[in-house]
Amino acid sequence: MTKALVLLAIAMLLSGCVNCFTQFYRDYTVNYPPARLERLLPYSGTTQVYSSNNLPGDCADMVRRGYMLLGESAFEAGGNVSKEQMIEQAKRVGADVVICSSKFDRTEQAYVPVVQYQPGQTATTFSSGTSTANVYGNNGMSAFGSGQYSGYSTTTSPGTFSTTEVPVTVRRYDYDAAFWRKASRPILGVSAVNLPDDLRTTLKRNTGALIKIVMNDSPAFRANVIPGDILIKIDETPIYSATELSSTLLSFAGKDCVLTILRDGKEIQISVKMNPLQ
Repeated sequence: MTKALVLLAIAMLLSGCVNCFTQFYRDYTVNYPPARLERLLPYSGTTQVYSSNNLPGDCADMVRRGYMLLGESAFEAGGNVSKEQMIEQAKRVGADVVICSSKFDRTEQAYVPVVQYQPGQTATTFSSGTSTANVYGNNGMSAFGSGQYSGYSTTTSPGTFSTTEVPVTVRRYDYDAAFWRKASRPILGVSAVNLPDDLRTTLKRNTGALIKIVMNDSPAFRANVIPGDILIKIDETPIYSATELSSTLLSFAGKDCVLTILRDGKEIQISVKMNPLQ
């Protein structure tokens, strides 16, 4: 077994044929309300790939810049994962940007099965001697003859196969890739979540949408809405949860509105000019 074949077997073990970015992809858009999905712009046709040392922070920045998260691939793998596989999955889902982080997890021992072939043995034999023949025919006729012979004959026995376990050291990494696409201008420009349990207990209320991110140059940004504010009303329409916020905003597109917000436990009103639908 040559060194080149052993290295090839190891490379096949480490890389494999499966695209992990496809195999472990989680599609987040299946849970998005229709109003949010309608804001997705067509795929640009080009994917930019960025490496990240702070994936949550970089993802928050993507939201501020007006991108929408399409899905995520998180998995553990040994060796280097192909950038081409990442781009392949990005094109499959139409992602303009992919942000990927990789962190070393551990080193472990693995074994590569390598099949070896042992050729059969070849033997050459020399033989010689005298050959005689008697032939009898009708009417008492007969014939007699003899001759000398010599020569070599070659035979080969069947070959055999054996399997050898080659030890290799594999470095395991945790990979996490977020796939993004540019969205149209938001009506308000906030990313919100439902009130967590601890905040419900503190405020003695269940309703409202906790604002986590304010998008750059959006109506909310210009009106000085800030992360941590709790949106409870738009004009006289109550906001019961972040889940229904996207659909509620549709009826206020392009209008001058008043947001009722809880900030530091106090209720305040903020005037805002909503963006129209595009």
